[in-house]
Parts: sequence; C-alpha cells; structure tokens
Amino acid sequence: MSAFGRKNGPGGMNPGARPQFGVAKPMRGGSPTPSQNKPDDDDPGDQFPPLPEEAVPTPGGGGNAQSNAAMARLSDRANAVHASEADIGGFEASVHKIKEQVLPRLLERVDPEAAATLTKDELSEEFRPIILEVLAELKVTLNRREQFALEKVLVDELLGFGPLEELLNDPDISDIMVNGPDQTYVEKGGKLVMAGIRFRDEQHLFQIAQRIVNQVGRRVDQTTPLADARLKDGSRVNVIVPPLSLRGTALSIRKFSEKPITLDMLKGFGSMSEKMCTALKIAGACRMNIVISGGTGSGKTTMLNAMSKMIDPGERVLTIEDAAELRLQQPHWLPLETRPPNLEGQGAITI
Repeated sequence: MSAFGRKNGPGGMNPGARPQFGVAKPMRGGSPTPSQNKPDDDDPGDQFPPLPEEAVPTPGGGGNAQSNAAMARLSDRANAVHASEADIGGFEASVHKIKEQVLPRLLERVDPEAAATLTKDELSEEFRPIILEVLAELKVTLNRREQFALEKVLVDELLGFGPLEELLNDPDISDIMVNGPDQTYVEKGGKLVMAGIRFRDEQHLFQIAQRIVNQVGRRVDQTTPLADARLKDGSRVNVIVPPLSLRGTALSIRKFSEKPITLDMLKGFGSMSEKMCTALKIAGACRMNIVISGGTGSGKTTMLNAMSKMIDPGERVLTIEDAAELRLQQPHWLPLETRPPNLEGQGAITI
C-alpha cells in the first residue's frame, strides 16, 4: 500500500512509477460527454463526495438540546435588556423628574458646606420642611412614599454619588460600569444587565466622578483623563473622561465583599482543588515567595487577600499600591499608597 492509498503491483501502481491522480468529475449540470459515459477501469472514484446533509434547527423546531438551550439563552438576553430599559420609567422616573425641579430651589435655601458636615439622617431631617415648602411653591402634591424617595435622592445628590448610591447599596451587585450619562450596566449574579438609572447630563456625571477621585486626593480632567481611586468601603474605581472616552465620562466600580474570603471558601467555590488549597496554605505558612498573576478580573486581589490569612499574626506586613485595593486579614498591617504629582508636576511618590 502506497502513501496515496493505491496498491502496488497488478491492478495498482508499479514500483518506481509516478502516482496517478484521477480527474475530478463535474458535480452538477451539463450533459455527459462520451468519455464520461465510457467505463474506466482506472477510475479512482469521486474526489469530492457529497457531504451528508444535516438538519438546521429552527428556533421553534425540534433540534437538539444544545441548540435549543442556545436559543433560550439568546431569548433571555433580549428580554433582560428590554426589561431593564422599561425599569427606567414609572415611579423612579417621576421622582427624578420632580427632583430636577426641587433641587435648584433647595440649593438656594441650604448652605452646601454646612450640609457636608451632617450625616445623611440629619440632613434628611433638615431637608424635610424645606422640601415641603418648595413642593407647595411648585404646587406639587406627593404621597408619603414619594416624599421619602425624593428626600433620599436629594440627600444622595448632595452628600453621596447621586444615582450610583442605589447600586452601591445593593449587595447583589459586584460590578458597576457607566458608559456615559445614559447607559449603565451592572453585574448581578454573574450576568451583565442594564441598570435603571440615568444621569442628568454629561456635566452631572463628570461632577460625580470628580467627587469620587477627590476623596483620595487625585484629580481627573482633560489634562489627566485617566484616574484610579477607591471608595470608603474599599471598592475599586477607574475613571476615564473625554477626550479618551468618546461617549462621555466612563466609570468602572469593582465592589468588594464585606465578608473576608478564605482559601477554604475558594476551594468550596470550585476555584481550586483540595490539594492546591493545602499546598498554598503550606507555602504561606512557610514564608515562601509566591507570585500571583493574571488578567483583569481574574481574582488576583481576592487570592492575595485569602492567602494573607496564612501569614503569622506576629509578623508585620507592609503593602504598597498605586491604588489601595488589598484588605489583608492581619492585625499588624500597614497599607501604603503612592501619590501622583500636583499641577506643577511636583510631589509625586512612586513605588
């Protein structure tokens, strides 16, 4: 048998002879020629045999289980987007519309600097009679539920992060992604869905972004259009503003769980095997050098936080970061953070 699938010797290819290839037969059309009707003992057969036809599953047809599951996922995604877009209307939309009318008049009666010294509960108590007065001037009547909702959004506007507050307070949300004033997505239960919030305009969103980065002594503007920051609860924030972001100010917030993550919990989640968990515990307890690497969102910070539990409590731990993210589980831990330069380009402290 030769490498071309033809037998040597009689009926096949002679030793030392060149291999012979058949002529491809026309697949369709045309009338047969005499040479095609003539039987050929050396006919090698069809070189392009027809492929078996497979039924293409339709969305409503039978199909196999895998294709039906794929179509179901596509349908769920489409319905989820439409549902999220519909949530923007209704009760919340009416409250936010009234807020736009009340807020300018409220600011005329309130000192922003004095309001910043109060807690949210104290500010709500101070706002309540003023809000009722403004509503009377506007000839707007609200029920008790609408009044409480209006108080909350006004307090969030002055002391918090505006529309982002309700997303930050939702424990089921792990990531918040703002793509301009009219589009915000959240990751909830491992799925990305559109959130039912909107900012007034680009200026409103930009002010919220500035408020976030100013809390950690950083700045963001057209000359410094990219900034990393953190919230008081340790959530990680990335801000990109025009001209780098073409759709307006972009925000990315990665929320951290309040409950410390351990190696045993990661093993229970299926993130690692039992042997790997034991090996990492031994490596941490023996003060071995460990390199943790990976792409964005792969769990590097979570892994390092979990492994810090293996460090002897008697050890002193120092960490240096560009943007503080770590939440080590050690009593003797000193976190340090770099500092960017000021407007004059002075005062920078790098790693």
